[in-house]
Amino acid sequence: MKLKFYEVDGKYIQYIKENGDSKIPNIDYEKHKKFFCGIVLTINNFNYFAPVSSYNKKVNTNFLIKDKDIITKQLKPIASLRFSFMFPCPIEYLSEKDFSKEDKKYQILLRKELHYCNINREKIRKMANQVYNLGLNEKSRKKFNICNFKLLEEKCLEYTELK
Repeated sequence: MKLKFYEVDGKYIQYIKENGDSKIPNIDYEKHKKFFCGIVLTINNFNYFAPVSSYNKKVNTNFLIKDKDIITKQLKPIASLRFSFMFPCPIEYLSEKDFSKEDKKYQILLRKELHYCNINREKIRKMANQVYNLGLNEKSRKKFNICNFKLLEEKCLEYTELK
């Protein structure tokens, strides 16, 4: 099944960050709202949102998204999927990213990133599950700065019940 980019309801992110795990990235800043989209994967019967980030260095818990360098014609990292900061999200708080709302240059970048993710979707699924399993162990969770997935799953269910 093809991957898509999604955005998450801001109130849900605020709740899950404040009540679940503060490692979840901020989306609201003093002067602007951060662009925040990612892919959704099914892990442990939850829809897990894995954010796309401009962070483009290799670490054990992220998947580098690459594109061909115009000059060297070699693949170079342009972004990453940050599995250490993924979190469960009910489907009703997800919306597919509408690329047409972005300027042309940014649309092109988003399409390149999504295309690369789809070419590598099996690697992405495998890595997301590996990071999830790492996150279940408190020692490895601290070592790799991974969100507490079990706690986030509890808070996800709690939020759904509150609504």
